[in-house]
Amino acid sequence: MSPVLTRPRRRSGRALVPRDVVLIAVAGVLGISVVLGALTALRGPDLVERLRVANQTPYLLDVEVTGGDDGWLELGPVSPGESHDFDGVVDQGGRWVFHVTTGPYDGGEFSMTRAELERARWQVTIPLVVQSRLEAGGAVPHPRS
Repeated sequence: MSPVLTRPRRRSGRALVPRDVVLIAVAGVLGISVVLGALTALRGPDLVERLRVANQTPYLLDVEVTGGDDGWLELGPVSPGESHDFDGVVDQGGRWVFHVTTGPYDGGEFSMTRAELERARWQVTIPLVVQSRLEAGGAVPHPRS
């Protein structure tokens, strides 16, 4: 047998970036991704800065709102003949459904689209049909009216 001559392998040059630095960079990118993902997941709901409710009825009204599936959000009372601004209201999406009561009397529901609310500059006027429902149900006007 004859000996086989092979060329010695060339030694590879040093890595341009040390392995530790690459691992630290990858860990940093993963860490930032996790933090950004967590912030997105924990972000609260979108808010409407101000929603004004105008009550032209003689009743002290309690108003609540829903967008459909998430339950009712109580806005609060609105005095007869007055308007009240509710700040930082959770955005209810494309359709806002309002429910109105005075004491034990139900004034029913009415709805507005987001586009209607935007056109009205986020002012809701209680419709006269709510007053009619309350009168028909036997509600007594607020004493200050």
